[in-house]
Amino acid sequence: MNLKEFLLSQIEKVVIGLRYDFLYEDDYGQLLCQVIERDSAGSIESTPLSFQIVINEEKGTGRLIYYQAEGEMKRQSFDIEKPATIVDILTFLTTFLAPDSVSTRK
Repeated sequence: MNLKEFLLSQIEKVVIGLRYDFLYEDDYGQLLCQVIERDSAGSIESTPLSFQIVINEEKGTGRLIYYQAEGEMKRQSFDIEKPATIVDILTFLTTFLAPDSVSTRK
């Protein structure tokens, strides 16, 4: 499993565990990702978070750039040699997408 697959699988586990859908598009080395909230009929209700992931597979490093409707909101870097940087990304997603957090942003 390469770094891209590993990171996407971990992010997807967190997002789906919080009852959102996770969509991504791999566009020439840049991953464009969206966290989607659906209504009871399955239609898209909102997109609480979008982000771009840039990965350097050779170095095992990269960065995430998070966006909301208002524009860029945060950047995080990661290094596979420093597992805490991956944990920081997953912790941010969990905290940001937690039900109490989302309801206060609407």
